[in-house]
This record gives sequence, C-alpha cells and structure tokens, in this order.
Amino acid sequence: MKKSAEELAGIMETWLGAVAFISMFFAIVLQVLFRYVLGDPLVWPFEFSVYCYIYVIYIGAVMAARRQTHVAFGLIFESLPERTRLALSVITNLFICVIFLATIPSSMAYIKMVGGVPSTSLAIPWGVVLAAFPLGMGLMALTLGLRAYRDAMFFIGRRG
Repeated sequence: MKKSAEELAGIMETWLGAVAFISMFFAIVLQVLFRYVLGDPLVWPFEFSVYCYIYVIYIGAVMAARRQTHVAFGLIFESLPERTRLALSVITNLFICVIFLATIPSSMAYIKMVGGVPSTSLAIPWGVVLAAFPLGMGLMALTLGLRAYRDAMFFIGRRG
C-alpha cells in the first residue's frame, strides 16, 4: 500500500505541475503575441498565468520535498550517527506533516466562505484558485508521512 500511495502522489504532482506550468507558459506567450505583435493585448492571460503559477509553487514544493532538494542545514545533521539522523528525520517529518494537515480545515473553511466569488477577468470561482493551498499541503503531508514511515522502518530494522 505504501508503494502505491507514493506512486499516486508522484503521478499527481508530476502531471498537475506539468499541466500548470505548460498552461502558464502558453498564456504568457499568447499575451506577448497579442500585446507586441498584434498590438491588441488580451486581459485574461495575465490572470490565468498567475493562477497557474500559484499551482506551480505548491506542486513544486511537494516535488522538492519528495526529492529532498528543499533548503536544509545539513552540516550538523550529516555529522550525527545514522540512527540519530533516522530518529530525527521521523520526528521532524511527522511534526511538519501534522502542521500541514492542521492547515487544511481552516483553508477549506476559507474556500467555502469565498470560493464562489468569481475572479476578475476569467470569472473562475476563487475556490479553484485557492484549492492549490490545501492540495499542496495534503500532498506534502502525504510525502512527508511516507518518508517518516520509511525512516521509521529503517530505524526499527525493517527495510520496508
């Protein structure tokens, strides 16, 4: 089950991130084309590209966590014994996982409150835009929870 959840999270983050980034890219290209080549700028591509960028940020944060490429202070951590590093990794990943999960109910309540308000030029409900936050936090919690589980298995001697 752990492997399938990890694979599902990887597929979701890859596809969502790719779709958001490609959509943002084409919206910017379209805006540049209409503004500077045709001399008739469009209103909606800027708004759309900003919304895509919001998704890219949160999905990118999940990808960085999965690949362990986020900012970290490794000098002290790497000098610790392996079992201490594993224990510390389990504790910190679970702590951060709990914090991320704790943000979801409040953000969902906020989305419920303002989610139906349409955006300025595209009339997209704000809930679609704001959903990037709980989606990113949920995927990040899943990623860190799976890493904590894996590290805990190594710590107790299982190679699961």
